[in-house]
Amino acid sequence: MRYRIYVAIIFTSLVYISCSSAPKTPPQSLMVRNEAGRLVLLGAKSLREGQPAAAREYYAEAYRLYTLVDESEGRIRALDGLGRVPGVDFDAWQKAQEIAAEAGDEGLVALASLLLAERKLFSGDVKDIESAEKLLSQAVTKLGSRLTDKARALRLYCNVLKQLKRYEEAVQVLKTAIDIDKNNKSYIELASDYYLLASVYSKQENYALAITHLTNAVTYDRQAENGSGLGSDYLALGTVYEKAGNIELARVHYKKALDIYTAGRFNDKIDEVSKRLSILQ
Repeated sequence: MRYRIYVAIIFTSLVYISCSSAPKTPPQSLMVRNEAGRLVLLGAKSLREGQPAAAREYYAEAYRLYTLVDESEGRIRALDGLGRVPGVDFDAWQKAQEIAAEAGDEGLVALASLLLAERKLFSGDVKDIESAEKLLSQAVTKLGSRLTDKARALRLYCNVLKQLKRYEEAVQVLKTAIDIDKNNKSYIELASDYYLLASVYSKQENYALAITHLTNAVTYDRQAENGSGLGSDYLALGTVYEKAGNIELARVHYKKALDIYTAGRFNDKIDEVSKRLSILQ
C-alpha cells in the first residue's frame, strides 16, 4: 500500500535526524501524527464502504504510529476504530480505558467510553441499553469543548432513547448534534444526524417527516461524496415509502440504492436491495 511507502520514508527521516542535534519537538514527529491521523480517516472510510480488512490495517498502523510518538488521544481514536472492526482479537475498549486513565484527562476517559457505550447499545439487551444511557449521559457532559466527539455521543444517546421509545427526548438530543455538525460543516455526520432523525419519526409512523429528513441526509451525503451513505439513504427512503403504501416511489428509491451499491461493489447490499425489488415486482 502507498501509505506504507510513505511511512517508511518518514521513519528513514527520523533515524537520520536522531543522529544530529534535533529540537525537542522535531517536525518529523508532527509528520508521524499527521500520517496517523490520515490513516484513522482512511479506516473510517473503509468501514463505511464495507471493507473491514482494509479498515483494520489502517487503524492498526495508525495505532502503531501514535504509540511511537506517545500520543494518547490518537491511540484512543485508533483503538476506537479497531473496536468497531469485526474479528479484532483483543479488547480495544479496555486498552483505550487504560490509556485514558494513565493520561489523567476526564475528556479522554469520556472519549474512550463511547466505544463501550456503542457496543452496549447494539447488543439488543435491555440492561445493556440502560447502561449505555448512563455512560452517554456522563460522556456528553465530560466531553465539554470536544464538540465533534460530543456530537457523536449525542447521536449514540439519541439511538439509546429511540430504543427506549423516548422519542421526544431523542429528537431534542439530536437537534443539539445537528447544530454542532452544521457549525463544523461536518457533512457526513450531518447526513447521519438526519438519517437517525428520520428513523425516530419512522418509528412513530410519521412517514412524511421521515421522508423530509432522509432527503436532507441525501443532500449532505452528496456534498460529502459519500456513496455508501447515499445508498443507505435511498434504501431507507424506499423502505419508508413502502411502509407508507407508495409502492411506485419505493421502487424508484430502491433502484437508486441498487445503482449506487452496484457502482460501489457493495455485494451484500446489492443482494438485499435486489430481493426487495423482486418482492415489489
